[in-house]
Amino acid sequence: MNFWSLTTKIFAFFLLFFVNFVPAHAQTETSIYQLQRGTKIRVKMDNGINSKISSEKDTFTTLIVEPITNKQVILLPLGTIIVGNITEVKRASLNGKQGKLIVSFNMLQLPNGEKRKIEGVLNNELAAESTKKVNILAIIGGTALGSILGAASKANNGALIGAGIGLGAGAGIAFLKKGKEVGIKSNEEFEIRLIKDVTLPIEDY
Repeated sequence: MNFWSLTTKIFAFFLLFFVNFVPAHAQTETSIYQLQRGTKIRVKMDNGINSKISSEKDTFTTLIVEPITNKQVILLPLGTIIVGNITEVKRASLNGKQGKLIVSFNMLQLPNGEKRKIEGVLNNELAAESTKKVNILAIIGGTALGSILGAASKANNGALIGAGIGLGAGAGIAFLKKGKEVGIKSNEEFEIRLIKDVTLPIEDY
């Protein structure tokens, strides 16, 4: 084996080592600047949203209230903005049907102006207080009142008739009872959960 052939092979070996080692090393160095899927981010609502007045495709902004860190490196500092949008709205209606509001989060903006696309959802879905208990009480109350009024009448089957009337009245009240709206109030705090990894720019905060 002549000198030039040996030199060429040694050079090729080191070149191959360099090409494979440097990207792997760089990936290890920058991996801490990645938000993993499932990361929970606590934020505060800017302007409130509500199933009564909000519409689909409306956008809103939130502010991070607790910085996100990894290995003592701040990834999302205070002042980071996360933008969300409303994907589905249903108004509250009669018969105790509750309002519905589904939102998603699609962008974050760091204090230095850097932006990143994200995919996030509410960690806890919005839900109004159930009105089933109120409806049941209305029906029971109407039935009881009808029975009392029926018993006070002179008819032999007055109590039975009164109970039937009261049951109908109670059911009517329950049907006319409107469900409750759902929403997030201004300055209310809640958690966002990422459903996809996000790679962030390397910054020193």
